[in-house]
Amino acid sequence: MSIRRAAGEEGTTLVETALVCLIMAVVLAVAFPTVPLFFSESTAVQNTYNAVDQLVLASEVATRYLHEAVDPTPTSQLNAFNAASANAVTFYANTGNANGPEKVVITVTTSGSTRSFKADIYSPAANSCPFSLTSGLQCTYGSSTRSILLINYLTNGTAGSPVFTYTLDGGGTCGGPPPGTGGSTLTAALTGGVAATTLHVAALTTAVASGDTLDIGTGSSTQTVTASAAASTGATSISINSFTPSTTIASGTSVYDQTCSATALTEVEAVSMSLSATQNPGGQPTGYQTQAYLFSPNYSTSVG
Repeated sequence: MSIRRAAGEEGTTLVETALVCLIMAVVLAVAFPTVPLFFSESTAVQNTYNAVDQLVLASEVATRYLHEAVDPTPTSQLNAFNAASANAVTFYANTGNANGPEKVVITVTTSGSTRSFKADIYSPAANSCPFSLTSGLQCTYGSSTRSILLINYLTNGTAGSPVFTYTLDGGGTCGGPPPGTGGSTLTAALTGGVAATTLHVAALTTAVASGDTLDIGTGSSTQTVTASAAASTGATSISINSFTPSTTIASGTSVYDQTCSATALTEVEAVSMSLSATQNPGGQPTGYQTQAYLFSPNYSTSVG
């Protein structure tokens, strides 16, 4: 006597089960490679957001201090900027400290192959700032009172891709070149493999001091030379230490001074920052550019 199964209770045959397993195996085989790709792309996107967060925050912090840049004394002995170059700047900021303006040093630091962007803040010693035209005093500063790491894994901050450009009163620049421009241009080519001691350039918009570092070109093709003598505004040649270019450098190539001269420091009216960073070493670089205009040319003696 056999048992009849109700309709719908027949189940599946071995062949049907094997066919379903085969289909599932094919689907999983196709889908499996996309799983790590999905997580990889997700991580890359998150790292990009994190890198942008670093860049925007670093820019905001640096801009806030630059907006507060002031001459730290009511006399003409100093100006707001103590030193300024393509990858470092030192200036004084009216941050509301009771003892006077603080000294701010924002710079690119290098450890091995890793570059960082940081700010060190130095508070003035009590009663050291002048607060009068006749005191003759200058603020004195000890060690850094606080250090702020603004960006980890900065990917620029090199001779070919500097961070800072300084716009001067009258339209000149010093430090790194603004995007697509330079401080001047070559009017005569430099021949590869042939030593040169003079750069023939279009009329300089800012003076060059002896010992200043000059960059010829931009990006990875940048070549660096050192000025052997001062060149004044309007000059059409710059004397340099003997330099042999690795390849021919064409006429019209950008030439800019990495270091702002003492005169240029008194004329800075805005600071441009070009920042590029990754979240992790070897990641995709993300860039951010901004410009900070100076607000307060003189220090208010009411502070402190």
